[in-house]
Amino acid sequence: MMQQSTLDKLNKLAGQETTSNKQMFKRIVVALGPATKPVEHYPKLKDKDGKTIKDEEGNDKRSDKSDGFMFTFSDFETSRMVKVILDKKYDIKVMQAYIVSGLGYDIRGGGLIYLDENCTIRNYE
Repeated sequence: MMQQSTLDKLNKLAGQETTSNKQMFKRIVVALGPATKPVEHYPKLKDKDGKTIKDEEGNDKRSDKSDGFMFTFSDFETSRMVKVILDKKYDIKVMQAYIVSGLGYDIRGGGLIYLDENCTIRNYE
């Protein structure tokens, strides 16, 4: 059996620490009601190995600097919640359809798609 330090070195060489199990998404979404108001987003702090840093109480530590705004939509196909981190505030219209894309996670147990890397938005035509 390999020692943990050897596995850590191999993982670093393979570059697996950057995107973990993220996948690319491109979804048609609809803006619904008050969810169109963006919320400033503060990313989680990571250590040199890419793991989330925790505080004394076990909560994730977040940066003091915002990396954008989180918008909430409803997926047109499944009605699941879609949260997207975008670089700036956009003028989102209620009941308007958009196409969002980016890297993120499909959190099936929570009925959520969470996109937080290389995200884009455009009107659906």
